[in-house]
Amino acid sequence: MNNYRTIIESFEGFVEQHPVLQTFTWGDLSDVGRDNNKIKYPILHVIPQPSTLEKTYTDFVFNMIIGDMLNEDESNQLDVLKTSHLILQDFSAYYINQLTDNTFQLLTPITFSPFLDRLDDVLCGVESTITIRVEASFCL
Repeated sequence: MNNYRTIIESFEGFVEQHPVLQTFTWGDLSDVGRDNNKIKYPILHVIPQPSTLEKTYTDFVFNMIIGDMLNEDESNQLDVLKTSHLILQDFSAYYINQLTDNTFQLLTPITFSPFLDRLDDVLCGVESTITIRVEASFCL
């Protein structure tokens, strides 16, 4: 059965097989980097949001942040935005083309916007809202 655990583990699996992404985290943004491990960038971070339970499916909603470090002079900002957008495209292709063993689907369209300056590091990238639909029969 698909639930938060299987969905988040699937996101982690995507990051592990992606050739550019280095770190996957989830939860409150304020908790990122609080453990003793230094964050390796680029990062994909998801934050669970209020979700919807319907008669035949559940929609799990997440805010997703894909970001990388900027140079001190921030001269690579456009390059980081481009790479973050390409990673978002890879993510959507991974789930839309069902390159995973999971039985849930990524709903489209995906709304995203650029950001600058998050976390303790000077970070740049894209933030998006994604919805994962899990079909269910809810039989007892």
